[in-house]
Amino acid sequence: MNLFGETTIRIGGDGSSFLGGLLGGMLVTISIFALFYYILLVIAGWKVFEKAGEKGWKSLIPIYNTYIFYKIVAMEKWFWILLIVSFVISLITSLMGQGTTVDTINVSTGTGVFAAFLTFCMSIFAIVVSVFYSIRTAKAFGHGTGFAVGLILLQGIFLMILGFDKSKYNAKLVKSWNK
Repeated sequence: MNLFGETTIRIGGDGSSFLGGLLGGMLVTISIFALFYYILLVIAGWKVFEKAGEKGWKSLIPIYNTYIFYKIVAMEKWFWILLIVSFVISLITSLMGQGTTVDTINVSTGTGVFAAFLTFCMSIFAIVVSVFYSIRTAKAFGHGTGFAVGLILLQGIFLMILGFDKSKYNAKLVKSWNK
């Protein structure tokens, strides 16, 4: 009771339960949208595979689906190179130690600087190959440079567009890239 004879009832303590409920609700909402987005990506990948003459179920297997995507645009050799580059980048980063940044690399030995430079160069190489992959994917399905830029910047969204639009896979064009 207070001075005026009124009784104060506190619900939820200091408001932390309200904040917890709000954050929990946001997490659930984001998770539902992420799941929906993932399901759309799986369906789109399946449809892209079928357009290119591959079996749709191949899009469900991690790593193998990436290999098939590179195969669809006649870049399967580049897939293996990128796989090795990714492994080397992971290995170098783990050997440098967790939490290592450019500021904390031991410059006196030069090893850390070389490892950081090598990782940087390999990352640039992976980005360049990814750009060529996006350009070839756009061309293989009859799209232009603008669509390739979309694949580079918003790959998931443009993969869905590619899966659900009326574009056709041009096998003859892709075969000419192997010559």
